[in-house]
Amino acid sequence: MEISVRPVLAIIVVLALVAGLAFLAAPRLAPLVTELTHRAATPTAAAPAAAVPAGGPAVTYLDESLGWDWSVSCDPQFQTFLAQRLAGRRIRSVKVVLVDYRDELKLPFGTQYPDRNGPLAVGNCADETLAGDFACRVAVKSGEPGPALDVAATVAAPYTLLDMFLARGPNPNEIRKTWGWTVFQPLLAPVSVEANTWQSSCLHLSRTL
Repeated sequence: MEISVRPVLAIIVVLALVAGLAFLAAPRLAPLVTELTHRAATPTAAAPAAAVPAGGPAVTYLDESLGWDWSVSCDPQFQTFLAQRLAGRRIRSVKVVLVDYRDELKLPFGTQYPDRNGPLAVGNCADETLAGDFACRVAVKSGEPGPALDVAATVAAPYTLLDMFLARGPNPNEIRKTWGWTVFQPLLAPVSVEANTWQSSCLHLSRTL
C-alpha cells in the first residue's frame, strides 16, 4: 500500500495555520470569555421591595372637612398600634383624612362610644398604590363635640384597618367580639379601668366656627 506524501504535507500545513491563528487570537478571546464568566457568576440583583420605614409605617393626618376641625397628634400612637396589632402586614403608610359625611362616600365601618347610643364616627380605608399605602377617610355621622366623640373618631381608622386585615374566616363577628377598647391603646388612655371608660390621648374634635 502506498501513501501519497502531498496530502500529508497539505494536512500538516493546514494544522499549522489553524494553530497559528488560535495563538494570535487567544489574547482577544480571553477577556471576552472572562467577562461572560463573570456576568454568569454574578447574580442579578432583584428590584428592592417596598420597605416599611425603620420607625414603622408613616402616619399623617389631614383635615378636609368644612364642618369639623380636629387637633390631632396621633402619629406615634398609631405607629405603636400598628406595630402591636398589625405587625407583618403590608402597611407601608397610612393617611387619615377628616371629611364631611355624605352617603355617597360609602364609609361602612363605624365606631361608637361609649355604646350604641353614643356619637358615631364612620370610615373606610383603601390601599391607593397596592403597595401598602393606605388612605383612610373618617367622618362624623352623628354626635356632638366632647370626649365621647373624640374616642369614636380616634379609633375609626385603626378599627377599619384591624377589621380589613383580621376579621377573616367563617365567623368574622367572633373575631370582632375579642376587640375591646384596650386594643386601641396607646391611641386611647384609660379614665377608669374598673369602669372601662376611656378618653382619646391625642385627638380633639370641634365644630368649625
